[in-house]
Amino acid sequence: MRVKCERDQILKGISFCQGVISTRTTLPILSYVLMKAEKNTLSLYATDLEVGVETKIDAEIVEEGSITLPGKKMLELIREFPSGIITLSSENNLVTIRNENIWIKMISLPQEEFPAFPEVKGREIKVNGKILKKMIKKTSFSVSHEETRYMLNGIYTTVFEKLISMVSTDGRRLSLITQELENIVPTEVEAILPLKACEQLTKIMEDDEVLIVWGDKQIKFTQPGVSLVTRIIEGEFPDYKSVIPKSFKGEGHIDKTKFQESIRRAYILTKEKALSVRLSLQEGKMMISTRVPDQGESNEEMEIEYSGEAMDIAFDPEYLLDVLRVLDCEKIFFGVNGPEDPALIKPIDGESYIYVVMPMKI
Repeated sequence: MRVKCERDQILKGISFCQGVISTRTTLPILSYVLMKAEKNTLSLYATDLEVGVETKIDAEIVEEGSITLPGKKMLELIREFPSGIITLSSENNLVTIRNENIWIKMISLPQEEFPAFPEVKGREIKVNGKILKKMIKKTSFSVSHEETRYMLNGIYTTVFEKLISMVSTDGRRLSLITQELENIVPTEVEAILPLKACEQLTKIMEDDEVLIVWGDKQIKFTQPGVSLVTRIIEGEFPDYKSVIPKSFKGEGHIDKTKFQESIRRAYILTKEKALSVRLSLQEGKMMISTRVPDQGESNEEMEIEYSGEAMDIAFDPEYLLDVLRVLDCEKIFFGVNGPEDPALIKPIDGESYIYVVMPMKI
């Protein structure tokens, strides 16, 4: 194989691949990137057997062929090359990477060991990339990281008619967002998408249209020049709708930015000992307080629009900050039912997004 391409182009391609390369694996080939040169295109592949990425870059193909190179090492090396044309050439299992003044040789593993990039067949759905990334951003932070609860280790995604929904939960909080599609999907499709796949989508996809091929075991996301294939997490996602409160004993409209700043100040005191922040709600105001033994306390009063029962309720400040960081609105709705019942946060501006969070013991 002999290929010439721009340094910035190959750096971008390897960066896309690096996100899925396995760092802890018993199969050495999974830490490598497969490069295939044919016609006027250099294709790069990477996989950890759960998520795979394929990206294509323009190149001058002097001689067609395939090589594998260690992804992390390759990324670090190409970063240190100056801008300009880089030549990749191979002879047997030795690969030379060079420009006018630099020659680097690396050993390639047999390309036959590299897993085949899967072909996915199924229902085709088109989604705006900007919307898809926004939906992932607003649900990914509440995915469970407990391996024993594997069905919660991803984002449950459903598409039906003109709506696409994403929901995630770790058992203590839940995020749900629904957006409209341009085209009707007559038959409902559903899947639990692994968190790793979702996070990579936000890094490699542009804001343009994304073609989704929804298979039985795998799903493929494609834009010009890049594709991501992910396996579907098997199992049944729990009935999340039953935990979403429908009515409230107390309701408030709160300035999002001021609330976020107040919680952040309280969190500085509590974060080392994972303590809660207490919210004391009554008509017209809210007191935000925390007390840390042997360190100190904080108290802060906010004017809010609140109606209903006066109550004290405590939360993990990280759980509040996580949702406040992803909300783009000026004011939020805050619905509560008591110190042991789930609370609901959502934007007032009408975006179809809700966040349910369980309180902590006072």
